[in-house]
Amino acid sequence: MNVSEAILTRKSVRAYLDAPVPVDLMEKIIEAARCAPNAGPFQISVVRTAGLRQKINDRTLDAMIHSGNEFLQQRAALPGYQPLYGAPVLFLLSGPADAPYGAVNTALAAGNMLLMATSLGLGSCYLVSPTLAFNGPNNLDLVQEAGIPDGYKLQCAVVAGYAADENKFTLGERKRKGSVHYVG
Repeated sequence: MNVSEAILTRKSVRAYLDAPVPVDLMEKIIEAARCAPNAGPFQISVVRTAGLRQKINDRTLDAMIHSGNEFLQQRAALPGYQPLYGAPVLFLLSGPADAPYGAVNTALAAGNMLLMATSLGLGSCYLVSPTLAFNGPNNLDLVQEAGIPDGYKLQCAVVAGYAADENKFTLGERKRKGSVHYVG
């Protein structure tokens, strides 16, 4: 698959098979992130341990419920909803808390990860909701367990794995977004 095909076929997968992602595929996804354009440091924590993924999932769900954000609360209230969608791999992207471009650096890295996962035949989804669980005042244990360095802040996450046939939490057909204005 070439990059154009990956861009046009990439979609947010919100249901995964209970099957591990081979290490060589994870390494390709990580390498794609590390090749992204950036304006400063970032770190990727790779969470494969089911217990830690579940803990992150549960705290994210709780944070969504108590967020005060109507959209997040509606998602969290869906029967059977799990914020990490049962994915076998969770990539947590963090950057220095005081870095002015930390969110941009990690978002660019995540974009490369999503495209690489698509090109490898894997499903993936970009997530921001885990930041609610990690960046709260009472979650230092979670930050430490996930290997996020002192002074770093979780900016976003990517889940990846083999897509399940049923994707009941999808938000519908992927639509083109953004407007375009030509000058000259």
